[in-house]
Parts: sequence; C-alpha cells; structure tokens
Amino acid sequence: MWRHRVAVAALALLLVAVVAVGAQAAPSVTGVRVGQYADVTRLVVDLTEPVEFSVFSLANPDRVVIDLTAVNWGAGERTQAIGRAGVAQLRFGQFRPDTARLVLDLHRPLAVRQAELLEQHAKAPVTHRLILDLVPVSQAAFRTTVQPSRLAEPATQARRAPSAEPVPLPQLKPAPKRVRHLIAIDPGHGGRDPGAIASNGLREKVLALAFSRELRAELEASGRYRAVMTRDGDHKVGLHRRVEIARAAGADLFLSIHLDRLENRDVHGASVYTLADEASDVETAELAARENKADIVADIDLSEGYDEEVAKVLISMVQQNTMNCSAVLAATLLPELGHVVPLIKRPHRFGDFRVLKAPDIPSVLVELGFLSNDRDAERLQSESHRRILAGAIVKALDTYYREPC
Repeated sequence: MWRHRVAVAALALLLVAVVAVGAQAAPSVTGVRVGQYADVTRLVVDLTEPVEFSVFSLANPDRVVIDLTAVNWGAGERTQAIGRAGVAQLRFGQFRPDTARLVLDLHRPLAVRQAELLEQHAKAPVTHRLILDLVPVSQAAFRTTVQPSRLAEPATQARRAPSAEPVPLPQLKPAPKRVRHLIAIDPGHGGRDPGAIASNGLREKVLALAFSRELRAELEASGRYRAVMTRDGDHKVGLHRRVEIARAAGADLFLSIHLDRLENRDVHGASVYTLADEASDVETAELAARENKADIVADIDLSEGYDEEVAKVLISMVQQNTMNCSAVLAATLLPELGHVVPLIKRPHRFGDFRVLKAPDIPSVLVELGFLSNDRDAERLQSESHRRILAGAIVKALDTYYREPC
C-alpha cells in the first residue's frame, strides 16, 4: 500500500507543477459531463479543490446557471453541444474576476432538485465533485423558479454580467462534506443476451442480477454506502452505456458482476479482473472477446473535450491513478472472497473489458464462479450463499476505504 501512496504523492506533485504554470493556483475544472439517471438530469463537475457556488434559473430562453468562485477551465471547449437529457449545450465563461459562470441551455424546462459539493478521497487530482440534479417540470413551474426581473432577460445576457446580482439559493451552497461512497453495480448481460448458460438452463443474466440486488441491499444496509445499478431488470444495456450510467451518477467505484462457463467442468472458483491492454492468458482473451461481443461500441475517447495541454496531462494522471486504484481494489477483494468461496488459480486476472474503461472510476469485474461447474452453480443458486458473498465484498470495501489507494 505504501507504494500506492508514494505513486499518488508523485502524481500530486506533478499536478501541482503542471497546474502552476497555467492555472495560477486557482481550483481547476478537469471534467464536466451531463447524463440521464432515471428521471434525473445530472451535471457532474470534477474539481481539483473545493469551491463555493450558487445556482439559479433564467428564462427566455430557459437555462440554469451555476456561479463558481474563480476556477481554471480544463474541461475542453468552453461551449459544448450536449443534446441529451433536456440540455442543448453547456457554456463556460468568466463572469467577474472572482467568479466563473457555467450555463446549461435547456431543451425543455428543468428545475433544480438538489446541488451538492462532494469530497472525493480516492481519485487525486480530482478532490471534489459538484453534482447538480435537475428534474422535468412544466413551463409554468419553471417560471416560478425565476426571479421576475429576469423573465425578460435576452438570450445573450448570460454571456455577460446581468443588470442585477444573481440571488443564490442558500440551501444549494453547502460546505464540503463527507458522504457515503457511491458504488456502481453492473449486473452482466440482460435481455436477449443471456450470458453463460448452465447445463440445467440456468442463465448468467438471472444470477448476476439476483446477486447484484443482494449486494445493493448489503451495501445500503451498512449505512456506509449508496448503490446505483446499471440495470435492475431483464433488459439489455450497452457496454458503453453501463459506464455512462456510473459516471453520470458520480460513482466512486464500479463493480461488474459476472459468471462464466468453460468446457472443462472441473474448473471452479471466483476471480477478479482489472483492465489490461492485452489479456493475461488465452482463457482471459477468450472471455474478454465473448463479453465484448455483447455490444459493438467505440471505446471511451479520453481525448474528447480535452484539447488543452494541461487538461491532457490531468486526464492521463487520473487514468493512471484509476488503474492503480483498480489493482488495489482487486487485491483487497480477493482475500475476503477467498474466505467464503474457492478462488481459481491466479485469481487476479486482466482483460480488455469495455466496462472497465471509465478513466476516472476504479473498476473491477468480479467472476463469482462457473456455471459449468456443478458445485459453483449450486452455491450461486442459494440466496444465503449470495448474501454471504455480498457481505464479503462489503467487508473488502471497508478495508479499501480505511486506507484508500
């Protein structure tokens, strides 16, 4: 673990040197994204330091405005087309010397449900994350959130100082706080994609979902974690979309849940996979190819929206640190899993799985066992066994967060 702390410290020192050249020591926005999460439109802003902020709405045209204490923009173009989740585009500009402004131009009326600044503990250099949740409302309801003096403000006004000072919503300006970690659970396969199938007809997609629900219940019952699932029913979710769901939700970790099947019925036990450019062996390569065929999507483009040189360096650092943290997470999970189930030979393996490619979320793929092995299949059909397995993962997460990578 000390090696990881040294590596993270080195990354932090490099970050300071890079940012100091072009950032003048102000907080930096290193990433920004908008996504749909259930019925909520979520804006996530990654920050290198905490900031104060205020949120308000403007009409004619409809938009939501976030004012931040002065920040450096390192998240790509200052005007970005969004075209989803009710947001037409995102714009950034300097409102005053001490205030930066982020504007969401809306396709449809959206009202702020909540906004909070969350402290991050395992993703240096991203130390804080601003999350803004918006929900659809009627036009009449939207206009009630706008100050009367602003109803007739022209569309170009958001690009320069308005005639009156914006009135922040006090409840939307909390101090940075520690919150329960958000774990993204990804039940493999679904819909017309059954995954592995046991000799008795039992399907991987069914067991993966059943276990994921057990894991969600155990995580939330602990009081230390929240959980978001990439699917909570028998339907297909694209591999790229699974990552998008986790990132839009602001997840701290990504756990993809799978089971396997081999011609050799004697092979049994659990394993944990992390991302690698090349598979660690032929068996892993075959598994990765089979999983990836479930959907044909482009890999995440880590350069998209990150044209500035400083931003490229930041993203590279975040990605490397993410892979390091993924390895630490795998090494923490395996001993706890080994206490309750057999592990395969060399249980920490590597594969080119698309669901592990979020550049900023430590991610692992957990193979619970083999449906081709009768003992593994019998164990995994037991609700009590799945609950014990889920408890082992929660215990491993407790260990991981006691001394984050």
